[in-house]
Amino acid sequence: MFKFRRIARCMGISATLAIGSLLGATSTQVVAQEFRFNIGNVLDPSHPVNVGLRRMKEVAEKESNNRIRIEIFPSSQLGQQRELWQNTQAGVIAGVVDPSAVLANFVKEFGVLDLPYLAASTDDAYKLLDGPVVEQELIARAAKAGFRVVNFWEVTFRSVYTRTPVNALPDLKGRKVRVIPNPTFVALFRGLGTAPTPMAFGELYTALQQGVVDGAENDVVTYLSSKHFEVAKNLAITNHMMLINTFVMSEKQWQRLPADLQAVMRKASLEGRSALLDDRRVRESKALDELRGNGVAITNPDLAPFIAAGKKSYAESEERLGKELVAKITAALGK
Repeated sequence: MFKFRRIARCMGISATLAIGSLLGATSTQVVAQEFRFNIGNVLDPSHPVNVGLRRMKEVAEKESNNRIRIEIFPSSQLGQQRELWQNTQAGVIAGVVDPSAVLANFVKEFGVLDLPYLAASTDDAYKLLDGPVVEQELIARAAKAGFRVVNFWEVTFRSVYTRTPVNALPDLKGRKVRVIPNPTFVALFRGLGTAPTPMAFGELYTALQQGVVDGAENDVVTYLSSKHFEVAKNLAITNHMMLINTFVMSEKQWQRLPADLQAVMRKASLEGRSALLDDRRVRESKALDELRGNGVAITNPDLAPFIAAGKKSYAESEERLGKELVAKITAALGK
């Protein structure tokens, strides 16, 4: 649960918007109104996501002549993942940057984006995400559920890291692997022979350190920036799923914005995404060498058995999400 201090701070920011709507009797008053937005995430301040958020804040405040003011809360300061999404949905906080895989717990259809080995490249992924099928089938549903998907910010591919080496698929058998609390992730890692263990990201370092779990999975830059390599020094490059960090605002707070400031936020979001991607490209070019320098053993197991197991898990997603939706998404990728 939120501590009272957090709730008070968040409600204070929202209150500025509520008071503005009560005062908005004339266009002059609306123009003068200030909108304060608090954006949370679970990642450390140096992560590319927070580089992007700082750029978005800079652009939004400048372009709006400070009618929009943004405060960024990294490192789970506003709560763990589910708490961030719940409070965004309720309008208690303004927004979150987090994987679409967590949004799937509120809008189940987003789980289709987590199908294993779905996109072959980030270019393919962005064509899908910025295309009409995702707009019609997913983003429209999110708005009805209280979430405004402003932009899909970054696409990376996830790999497995563990306390002992993984050279081939059988090495994962029986291991407890932390996964995002999401049915598609659970189905895949069950199919890979592990004991999938849903857990909040903020709890993972200690869980790895104490042996509560044997491993986890994430993109390489997050593995490095979170310092999980200190307690799980083996990385297997499996590229089994996309990570789609997504900038999502509360639909309630979004609808309070006049049209001109909605346009400012869209522009600022794209500027934030661009800054994030530039920062990530630089980090990814150095990440594996930096990990090796920190004593991480990196393996490249044969992916054919991983892909076969991943494709078998599609049946679970079709049953849960509908064959038609899965077919539309795979067709949009030319599969």
